[in-house]
Amino acid sequence: MVEMTFENIRLKIGEIALRVFEKAGMDIVDLKVAGHKNDVMIEITADKPSGGINIRECAILNKSLVAAIEQEQFLPPEHFSLELSSPGLDRALVTRKDFLRVKAMELHFWLNGPVNGKNEVQGILSDVTETELTVEAGGLKLVLPLTSVIKGMLVI
Repeated sequence: MVEMTFENIRLKIGEIALRVFEKAGMDIVDLKVAGHKNDVMIEITADKPSGGINIRECAILNKSLVAAIEQEQFLPPEHFSLELSSPGLDRALVTRKDFLRVKAMELHFWLNGPVNGKNEVQGILSDVTETELTVEAGGLKLVLPLTSVIKGMLVI
């Protein structure tokens, strides 16, 4: 195996995954690369831009990504493993892209400072802009700056 740092491997995997995912119309939510000696473990969390990736789609992406990594020939097949999964319903939402996936759903938000006197807000996410989230809660429309949101979670 060619000597590469795990950071270089992570960057190369990220480039390959981005090509494969864009072609499939999917997003990379998270990418982790770890290893021991010559073995590399790759963990990728994927989703659709609108949310809701299913097991079949994960399996197809997994096969496509393994084939693309093998084609690049920088990691021998016997020296890497790939785990590709969906983000799950109970994951923390933190980025604008995360919130776009759950627009019109009920969320609980934790804030880094009070908005209308509250550090937590629960309601329906009605709009997402570049810098703000609009939440309908108890008949009120609250505008939350994205910078004030620590995280959001789906109410399930």
